[in-house]
Amino acid sequence: MISRSIAKRYANGLFAVGVKNGKYKEYLEEFNTLLDFFVKEPRLGRPLTLPILEMSKRKDILSEVLRTFKVSTPLSNLLMMLLERNRMNYLSAIRDVYSELVDEKEGRVRGTIWSAFPLDEETKRRIEGALKEKLKQDVVLDPIEDKTLIGGVKVSLRGTIFDGSIKRQLEILKENILKE
Repeated sequence: MISRSIAKRYANGLFAVGVKNGKYKEYLEEFNTLLDFFVKEPRLGRPLTLPILEMSKRKDILSEVLRTFKVSTPLSNLLMMLLERNRMNYLSAIRDVYSELVDEKEGRVRGTIWSAFPLDEETKRRIEGALKEKLKQDVVLDPIEDKTLIGGVKVSLRGTIFDGSIKRQLEILKENILKE
């Protein structure tokens, strides 16, 4: 919970700058590019989170990465501040909160859809369309395959779960039978 509030503070600051200069979407793209790079190259990303390495060496590593990727000044400043305050381990949480802020500004909500079998794009689009009508916002669902569902789908949006799985329907049937 504390990490979420720390992430919110930094994400809100960067987002305010991005909205003011109209580059909030570009900052998200840069953020994603950098985090993807740090995941692919842990020998560069990992030392930034470890206070064992001298601060000057960590700054040199980060400066070189920022220069290589031509990262914008506001995002560079944020990353340097996080490094100096030993908060680089919050980077992915900050990106996640920032992404939520961008989605909110764009009138979009993201969620997850679980299904027993891989969903084809048409089915996914129909479900997103039905949710869009209900929520009056664009809906983007990330599919996850879950064999325990047996059939049907389960959707999570903003902490609310819509469970239309056969597994859940069987649980409800069982509860109803046990009540009688």
